[in-house]
Amino acid sequence: MKELNGIPRVALRFLAWFCPSDLLEGIEGDLLERFEDDIPDIGLRKARGRLVWTVLLLFRPSILLRNKFSWRIINGIMIRNYITVASRNILKRKLYSSINAFGLSIGIAFCILIYLFIKDEQSFDQFHVNKTHLYRMYSEVYDAGQAANPESDGPYRKMSQMQLALAPVMKAELPEVQYATHYCQNNTLFRKDDKIFRESIVYIDPDFFSMFSFPLLKGNVKHLFQGKDEIVLTPKLAEKYFGNTDPLGQVLIINDRPVTVTGIIAEPPANSSLQFQALLPIEGWGPYNQHNLDKWMNLGFATFVQLYPGADLNNLQTKLAALRDKYMTDDLVQWRERDKVPAAYVPYNIGFTNITAIHLQKDISWDKVSDPKYAWILSGIALLILFIACINYISLALTSSARRRMEVGIRKVVGAYRRQLVYQFAFESVMLALLSMFIGFGLVTLFLPAFNEFTGKNISITATDVISLSGISVGLTVLVGLLAGCYPALYLSGFRPVQVLKGVFTARLSAGFSKPLVVFQFVLSSFLIISSVVMYRQMRFVTTKDLGYNQHQVIVIPTQAGWREDGNKVVEQFRQLAAGNPSVVSVAGTDYPFAGNDGMVYGYQVKGENKATHGFNIDTYFLKTLGIQLVQGRDFDINNLADTAKTIVVNEALVKDMGWTDPLNEHLNFHMSDPTAIGSRVIGVVKDFHFLSLEENIKPMFFSMDRNDGSLHHILVRVTPDNIPATIEQLQKVFRRISPDKPFEYTFLDDNVARQYASFDRWMNIMAFSTTFAIIISCLGLFGLAGINAVNRTKEIGIRKVMGAEVMSIFMMLNKQFIWLSLIAFALATPLAWYAMRRWLGSFQFHIDLTWYLFAAGMLLGLLVALMAVSYHAVKAARVNPADSLKYE
Repeated sequence: MKELNGIPRVALRFLAWFCPSDLLEGIEGDLLERFEDDIPDIGLRKARGRLVWTVLLLFRPSILLRNKFSWRIINGIMIRNYITVASRNILKRKLYSSINAFGLSIGIAFCILIYLFIKDEQSFDQFHVNKTHLYRMYSEVYDAGQAANPESDGPYRKMSQMQLALAPVMKAELPEVQYATHYCQNNTLFRKDDKIFRESIVYIDPDFFSMFSFPLLKGNVKHLFQGKDEIVLTPKLAEKYFGNTDPLGQVLIINDRPVTVTGIIAEPPANSSLQFQALLPIEGWGPYNQHNLDKWMNLGFATFVQLYPGADLNNLQTKLAALRDKYMTDDLVQWRERDKVPAAYVPYNIGFTNITAIHLQKDISWDKVSDPKYAWILSGIALLILFIACINYISLALTSSARRRMEVGIRKVVGAYRRQLVYQFAFESVMLALLSMFIGFGLVTLFLPAFNEFTGKNISITATDVISLSGISVGLTVLVGLLAGCYPALYLSGFRPVQVLKGVFTARLSAGFSKPLVVFQFVLSSFLIISSVVMYRQMRFVTTKDLGYNQHQVIVIPTQAGWREDGNKVVEQFRQLAAGNPSVVSVAGTDYPFAGNDGMVYGYQVKGENKATHGFNIDTYFLKTLGIQLVQGRDFDINNLADTAKTIVVNEALVKDMGWTDPLNEHLNFHMSDPTAIGSRVIGVVKDFHFLSLEENIKPMFFSMDRNDGSLHHILVRVTPDNIPATIEQLQKVFRRISPDKPFEYTFLDDNVARQYASFDRWMNIMAFSTTFAIIISCLGLFGLAGINAVNRTKEIGIRKVMGAEVMSIFMMLNKQFIWLSLIAFALATPLAWYAMRRWLGSFQFHIDLTWYLFAAGMLLGLLVALMAVSYHAVKAARVNPADSLKYE
C-alpha cells in the first residue's frame, strides 16, 4: 500500500491497543483503503474524522471479549519476570542501588517529617467539639511607633489581655454569646502534708467546662465550682500529691488557703493552645478584684467566648465597638489626647479570633504560638530535596546504563518491544523507590526524637498516622519512582540492537540534562550552607557578646514570698546566713531578674511628649553582684536613708532620651498619678547594658530602692565556679532555714539569657537539619554526574595513561569541571543567601556583619563537599588499567 499522508496515527495506535492481533491486520487494512477512497470524495479533514469515528465504534464488547483479555500489557507471568529481572539488576549493581535507595529514602523521610510537622501545626485546637463557635478576644491598641514604621502591619499592637469586666458584660448584653470565661495563668504554692511545690495554675469561670472538650475523668461537670474553694486537677498532678488514693474530696493548701478537689480533668493534648495542670475559679482568688470590674483600662485577662450557632460575626464586631464606646467613652477621649491618636484611628479596638487560628496568629503573644512561614519554608525545602533525589536517580541510572546496552540489544533481537523495556525499567525504578520508602520509614523513626527536639514539638506516630502515612507514602513513592525512572527508561530502551551487537554503539552519555539540575541542587545546598554558617556565627555572637554585666556563675532563687514585703526580709536573711560560705561571692535582691523579664514599664509625659522607661527595684548589692559599671555619680548606700526612698540610678539611654546634660542634678517623675510632683532624684548613671534581648535596642531604664514601687522577689547569688553542685546544696539548706514551708527553686542567669533566643536557636537547628539532608543528597547527585563523566572519558583516560599521565593529573582533570560547577552554584546562591540572611539578621538590633569571609567559608565548605562526592569516580577511573580502557569502546 502506498504511503498515505494525513492518517490519524493516534486512532490507529488506539486500535492496535484494544484489537486482537488476529483481527488487527484485516481491520486496519480495510480502514486505510476506505480512508484512501474517501479523500477525493469528501476531503482529507472529513476522511480523518470518519476513520476516527469508525475506530471508536469498533471499541465494543464483541471486539474486546474476542480478545479474551490477551491484550493486557502486563500479565502475571510478565510481572513475575519483571520482579525477577529487577531484583537481579538491583543486587548486581549494589553500589548504585544502595546509593539510589538511600538518596530517595532521605528525600521521602524528610517529606514525611515535614508532613508530620505541618499536620501537627494545623491540628492545634481542632479536637474541640465546639471549635467553630469558640473565639479568643484580643485588644488592638494604637501604637504611634508602630504607625510610623513602614514595615509594620498597621498602627495597632495586638494583645490577648482584656478587661476583667468584658466576659460577664458580653454574656449579659450580647445575644450572640452563649458562654464566656476568663483564662488567667499564674504560679503559686501547693502544699499537701510535707509536699510543697510551686505549680502553674489557671483561673477560669465555670463556663469553661461547657465550652472546651477536655474530658472530665472524675466528678460531676454540672456541680463544679459551685463554691470558691474548689479545685480541678489533671491526673498527673493528682498522682503527685495523692498517689493512688482517690483525690476527690481531698484537701490541698494553696497560698495558705485550703481547697477541695472536686474533679479530675484529662491532660490537655500537646496540640492544645490551652495548657494547664490545675484549675481554680477566678472569682474570689488572686487576680479577681471586684473593684476592677469598673476599670476598663486595666488589661490583664485572657477571655474566651462561645457563640450561638449562626451568629453573625460582622454584627458581633459592630456590637463590640458599641460596647467599647458605652463603657470607655471618657477613657478613650483621654487616651486620644495623651497618645496623640490621629482622628482617622480609634485608640482601642476589641477583636476576636477563632480558637483554631490562635496557634498560627504570631502577632498576638501566647504560650504556644508559631510562625506559619516556617511550615511553608520547610515544605519548600522538603519538595526541593525530593526533587533533588529524583535528579540523583536519573544521573545514577544514566551512569550505569552503558553496562546494560548488551541486555537491551539481545532483548530487542529476540522480539521485545520498546514499550516492554520501558515497563521493565520503570518497574525497576518503582521497586527501588518502594525499597527506599521502607528505609525512609526507618529513618523517620530514627530521626523523629531529634526532629522533635529541633522543632520543639512532641510528635508521635499513632496507628492512625501509620495508615495515613502508608497510603500517602506509597502513592508518593510510586509517583516518584515513575517520574524519576521515566527518562532513564526511555533512554535505555532506545538503544539500537544492531549497533549494540556489532559494537558500533558508543558508551558516551549526554550529561547536558544532568548538569543544570546538579547545579540547581548545589545552589540549594550552597544557600543552606551559607545560611547555616551565618546563623551559627550570629548565635555564637549572641551567646558570647558582652552584655554589659556579668551573667555567669549567678544563681537566681525566687523568694517564694509572693508580691509581699516578706520577700525583702527573705533576701536579707539569706545574705546573712550565706555570708560565711566561701563559695558565695555576693548576694543581691531584685524584683525582676534580667533575661526575659523587662521589669515594670512606666509611661509618663515630659513637656507633652509621651515617654516610657523600664524600672527595676533592687538593693544596694545588686550593681556590685552583676558587675554593672557606673559612669557618673554613685551607687545606693544602705546607710543613707534617703536612698531607700526617692533616689534612682539611671542608664545612659535614659539620659539621652531625656536630653539631660547634667543628669546628677535632675529628677524623674515616672508616676502618672501626680504629674506635678518633682519625682526621684538621680544619684548615678550606669553604662548602657543589655537588660533586654539583643533583638531590641537598649531602652531607657532606672534602678530604685523605693519599696513603695515593689518588693524584692528574687535572690541573685554569685558563686565561685568550683563545685557548683555542692554550693547549690548548701544554698538549699540556707533557704530551708528561712522558709521551711516553701520549695527551693533556682535557675542560672546565663541559662535564662540563652532561653531568650530559643526560637532562633531552634530555627538554626532546623536549618542545620535541612542542610545536612540537602548536602547528602546533593553529594549523591554529584556522584552520579561524576560517574557519567568517568564513563564518557574512559578511552581518553586510557590514552593519557599510555602517554604517561600520572594518577594525580587525571584526578585533577576529572574534578576540574565539578569545581567550576560548584563555583557557578555558589555564585548563584550567594545573592539569595545574602538577601535571606540580611532579612533574618534584621530581627536582631545587634548582629554580626555579613562579611565576605562568611561567604568564603560557605564556598570552601561547599567545594570540600563536592570534591568528596566526586573523588570516588575520579580515583577509580584514574587507576583503571589502560588496556581495559582502550578496548572499552
